[in-house]
Amino acid sequence: MAEPMIRLSGMRAAYGGIEVVHGVDLEVPQGMVFGILGPNGAGKTTLLKTVCGLHEPSAGDVYVGGRRINGATPDQLARAGLCLIPEGRGIFPNLTVRENLWMNTYRGVSQRSVEEAAFARFPRLKDRRNQTAGTMSGGEQQMLALSRAVATQPAVLLLDELSMGLAPQLVEQLFDAVVDIAREGVTILVVEQFAKTVLGAADLAAIMVAGRIVKVGRPDELEDELSSAYLGDE
Repeated sequence: MAEPMIRLSGMRAAYGGIEVVHGVDLEVPQGMVFGILGPNGAGKTTLLKTVCGLHEPSAGDVYVGGRRINGATPDQLARAGLCLIPEGRGIFPNLTVRENLWMNTYRGVSQRSVEEAAFARFPRLKDRRNQTAGTMSGGEQQMLALSRAVATQPAVLLLDELSMGLAPQLVEQLFDAVVDIAREGVTILVVEQFAKTVLGAADLAAIMVAGRIVKVGRPDELEDELSSAYLGDE
């Protein structure tokens, strides 16, 4: 079997003396959309930050592409192909759409190719190309964040609450794009509080509760577990 793109082995993470992620073992295959589902406070964002080097694990190991990355800095991991879209958008609000896209030409990609790829994926951005990014709708800002991320040609794309505060129609469009990006060979790890948002796009998913992974499987295998596992339904 192929080496998983992301592998966590007994990973723990803490803030001060308070541990919030408790011995997580997880494998994310290459080229798939993998969802981490769970309520607020489950440890999902901490897990994501630990994978991308923003938070140091207190124990255990983190592997990306078969390489142990404990202690690697975020900029080292970014150069190695990890890209994070954090909760609350990942754009420069005072720059125009085009200027946001041009920020990624440092990777050796031309302005024209960056723009063409972004506008082909999200035609609405072409109409907004000279607009200041911070004045766009939340959905349009997330379209720009995704386009900026993909322009760096990442191997791994980490998404934190991509759907937060957005209308269902825009969320569906964004996750259609996420699926397309994965089919182009990018491994995508997406954290979501609202399970139904990601289940339609994910190849695999895990339910995280109180800092632990309690179930991993295909979306259809998890649906019956969601209410009892973390939604609190009787």
